[in-house]
Amino acid sequence: MIDMIALKKVTIDKVLIVLSAFLLPIKPLIILVGLCIFLDTIFGVWKAKKTNNKITSKGLSSIVSKMVLYQSAVILFFALEKFLVGDFILLFTSIPLFLTKVIATLLVGIELTSISENIEEATGVSVWQRIKIMLGRVKEIKNDVNDVIKNDE
Repeated sequence: MIDMIALKKVTIDKVLIVLSAFLLPIKPLIILVGLCIFLDTIFGVWKAKKTNNKITSKGLSSIVSKMVLYQSAVILFFALEKFLVGDFILLFTSIPLFLTKVIATLLVGIELTSISENIEEATGVSVWQRIKIMLGRVKEIKNDVNDVIKNDE
């Protein structure tokens, strides 16, 4: 009986090691997608507090399903690319894991859009408008610096 338990423990350890090694190439993508989901959650809670909306356990539990769904999608497309379509995709692009990166980019884009919407609902100001204003200021500063350099010459 003890030998069987030890055998199962060794087998589970080996399976986890092999699975970890298989997922190692997409570890940064998995972390990035998870981080975006976490940030979206933080901004969603912040928006709910700012707008006096009720925060429910049902709403917060949807984070778990979203995390599982998004991470599973990244892993699924990685496996598809690794075993089925990777060589075909490499005929058109030299970017490794192209399909997996496209899927991760789409998921991150969805989360960033949600974060932007949460900020806009909480503050009444669009994130994209703030970015445009900041870029305009950077352009003005650059022009001022160029003018100073020209005047010094």
